[in-house]
Formats: sequence, structure tokens, C-alpha cells
Amino acid sequence: MRITSLTFLAFYLNAAMDCGRYDDLTIAEAKSKIENGNIFDFLRQRLGNDIDLSILTKEDEAELLAEWQDLLAAVNARRKMGIEMRGLPLLIAYLLEGIQRRLPR
Repeated sequence: MRITSLTFLAFYLNAAMDCGRYDDLTIAEAKSKIENGNIFDFLRQRLGNDIDLSILTKEDEAELLAEWQDLLAAVNARRKMGIEMRGLPLLIAYLLEGIQRRLPR
């Protein structure tokens, strides 16, 4: 998956977070949607026109879902990323981690 696709998605999530309409989306809700494997369908439904996921193929979504499920299982988001309350910042942090993982070392 290209880094530009990850940053594209991060910009959309950041804008959605900035508008304030999704402040009630909790970290627990985002984690649950990741665990259940329906995070992208949830984002399409919940954020509506505030997000465009058309850049992602089904394969991209599967790759991100697997990565986010791994992060959910292995990483304490509060301790490592400073995220403990809201769902959109968690997803942005996961995207940033994904970008870091894809950069050459």
C-alpha cells in the first residue's frame, strides 16, 4: 500500500475530527469495529460525506484492517500514542504508525 494512500486517509480523518461532529466516537467504539472487522463500513456509514474511501481497494482495506488488528492486540494506545478517549485520533495514530513501518530504515 502506498504511503500517499495512508496520508490521504489521515487527512480525511483529521478533517472529520476537526469539524467536531464525531467527538462522541469513542476509542472503545473504534476498537470494537476494528476487532469485528467492519471499521471501513462503519466509517462510511458514520462519517458519510466527511470521508472518501474510494482511493482504497478491497485489498488495501484488508491490509489496513489486519495491521490495525495487530496494533490493537500489541500496542497500548495510551502509553505509546497518547490516545485514550476518542476513536478518530486512534485511527490517525494507527495510520501514522503504518506510515512509519513502510518507510525505509
